[in-house]
Amino acid sequence: MDTITDRGKHIGRLLHHRYFTLISRVALGGVFIFAGIVKLPHTDTLVWEIEQYHILSSSLATVYGHTLPPLEIVLGVFLVLGVLLKISASLSGLLVLSFTIAKVTALARGLDIDICPCFGLAVPLLEVHSLAIDFVLLALVLQLLLHKGEFLSVDALFSTEKNSVDEQ
Repeated sequence: MDTITDRGKHIGRLLHHRYFTLISRVALGGVFIFAGIVKLPHTDTLVWEIEQYHILSSSLATVYGHTLPPLEIVLGVFLVLGVLLKISASLSGLLVLSFTIAKVTALARGLDIDICPCFGLAVPLLEVHSLAIDFVLLALVLQLLLHKGEFLSVDALFSTEKNSVDEQ
């Protein structure tokens, strides 16, 4: 029993380690930046692919498809830089959750969607592979939300400046 407890404590320390959180931030942010950049020039194709899931109306799919790439880029940059980290991680989590729900419902309804539009035309992924990636991304989001994560972040610069101003 002590071995399990020791391993649990070790994993807990690892998950709260500032370098692990930095890696989580950069990995999640990098995926979002890449996904947004490769989809940005192909928003009409993205809208069509979103409509194939039959979840959103045509007008909502159009808004979602045109908003998604710039939003992914902004959230990715915010995550990498550590700007408004809790908000950025929360919004990223909601976005990944929306992707996950769309894929799970498409699979459950037996829709013929083999290739996921996750990374546009740059990386055609099978739906089940992209679903696995979504679960990893959700785990990274959860790790960021549970840890303060201000190591090497813009948020830390402002909190340090605020503390030094308060001390004067």
